[in-house]
Amino acid sequence: MDGGKYIALSLASILFLSGGCGAVETKPNQTRFSAEDELLLEEITYASFQFFWKESHPVSGLVRDKTGHGSCSVASLGFGLAALPIGVERGYVSRKAAQERALKALKTIKKSNAQHNGMYCHFVDFATGNTTPLGYESIASSIDTALMIAGAIVVGEYFKGEVKELAEDIFAGVNWQSFVSPQNGQVYMAWKADDSNNMAGSGQFEKQTWDWCTDETLLIALLGQGAPVENHRLKPETMTNWERPVGKYKNGKPFIYTYPGTLFTYMFAHCFYDFSSAGTGVDSLGVDWFENTCRAVRANRDWCRDNSARFPTYGQNRWGITAGAGPGDKYVVPGHPPRGAAHDQGEPGTLHPYGAGMSVPFEPADSIKALKEMRNLKVNGKPIWQSVEQGGYGFWDGFNLKEDWVCDHVIGIAQGPMLLLIENARSGLVWKLMMQNEDVKKGLKRAGFNRVKIKTEN
Repeated sequence: MDGGKYIALSLASILFLSGGCGAVETKPNQTRFSAEDELLLEEITYASFQFFWKESHPVSGLVRDKTGHGSCSVASLGFGLAALPIGVERGYVSRKAAQERALKALKTIKKSNAQHNGMYCHFVDFATGNTTPLGYESIASSIDTALMIAGAIVVGEYFKGEVKELAEDIFAGVNWQSFVSPQNGQVYMAWKADDSNNMAGSGQFEKQTWDWCTDETLLIALLGQGAPVENHRLKPETMTNWERPVGKYKNGKPFIYTYPGTLFTYMFAHCFYDFSSAGTGVDSLGVDWFENTCRAVRANRDWCRDNSARFPTYGQNRWGITAGAGPGDKYVVPGHPPRGAAHDQGEPGTLHPYGAGMSVPFEPADSIKALKEMRNLKVNGKPIWQSVEQGGYGFWDGFNLKEDWVCDHVIGIAQGPMLLLIENARSGLVWKLMMQNEDVKKGLKRAGFNRVKIKTEN
């Protein structure tokens, strides 16, 4: 296999040492950055926040899927809700304006017809929150709903009052248990109505379930076990009854790898849940998920460096393979070993700067080096960064040196995890808000998390 051999290992070898992530080994939410690095992170944070602020509907409060798109992605909305406390704390917007935006969005979602048993459609109408023919699919999506719920919890904890009441009401309305497959006891990815305009009517579940390790599975399992309504709640075994294959890249340390092997699949739950040594501890099987992501990040970095001759987009400080826009306006999901998939959805060779941006809490020094290089990079004369003053939102979604290509739009589910994880590395703000929620804490307990890191020689 190109770039290094895949090595299969036993699950027992994934019991990690506490704090293996260099500068962030003790309390990653108290990482100290140099003044120069802070300026860069602040610039990225400000630009990314502006996407969620400016690409929001003035009446509904909903957030576009991406620039130039006519519908709202509820996943993008979840990141946009969690972005609001960042905007207030960083002084980008007033608390009053942010609170009003949160209320608009949550009220719109609360009355939306684009949901089935509390699971919302991936795409909803930008102005009303109802069903829409726009977007590439009309399904009630468990992961997009989970991201929206997580953002709602964060903004509810920040503003309290009516915002918190709405967030709790929406969370309580999600019947996670109704999405569980009787075949494997795991959550279906999606439900498709026979009539996309009548999500409450007849339909069927799509066959795929969240039965393989990914941060999407992890986020759904934890939120589902924290469900406020008991008969909506997922059972504790949904935290453990999915595939957890273990491998490593070359001489790196072993980690539980995902099916596509692309970086965002190690990140989504970490945007909200604090799995660090200051946070949840390890799960019931002894897995330290923070350390697991650290190791996945290093494998991604090393694979890019090793394969830079094949793919000129990659290099010493150009890494962070993850999903996003590709040449020809295709959405690509490139990955690397170890992973479950035999082939990529889209050829490798395209890079998305938010991959390195998401990695700041896990590998801060090399992540910042990558962000610095990409911040100043041009592809055939076209920069991959456009400032807010120039009408941009920071990094364009992707670029490919071999194809002389730079994306011409920005995607919410890329800007969001970069924004949240950079803020968590700087202040821990989103982590602190999420982890103070009572339902979240109960869900973690039901899922078997504790605050004791298990130390082993691995």
